[in-house]
Amino acid sequence: MSRNHIYAHYVFVTKYRQPVITPEKERELFAYIMGITANLGCTLIRINAALNHIHILVKLTTTITASDYVATVKRASSLYLKKTRLFPKFQGWAREYSVDSVSPHFVPVIKAYITKQKEHHQVKSFEQEWVEALPDDERASWQMRWFDT
Repeated sequence: MSRNHIYAHYVFVTKYRQPVITPEKERELFAYIMGITANLGCTLIRINAALNHIHILVKLTTTITASDYVATVKRASSLYLKKTRLFPKFQGWAREYSVDSVSPHFVPVIKAYITKQKEHHQVKSFEQEWVEALPDDERASWQMRWFDT
């Protein structure tokens, strides 16, 4: 029997980092993304959002690439959100995203981190956290520009 432990932590933001993901309706978005994930044969481990970005921890199958997974989720959820007007000011997702592989041993740590997103971002903005996570040699030249499109 084949064995697969391909865990990925995704982060992607709303277009122009607009704060449009409201806590009152985010569960409907989460449920939709959970359905997309299941249809792809993957397992959604944890999902959460702040006003302008979303975190997803997923166990991928061996039949889908990391980039194909996020492209499918972003495309389908964007169409859904525009059609339903769940978040009326939602314009789409930014073109870029982040994905990191996660060791099975660190899955509980990442789950806890994702769970506490709202509390976490009351202390530190998404932008501050992002820049701090960069290697030292990239910080000086980094710009948040790629999140604006």
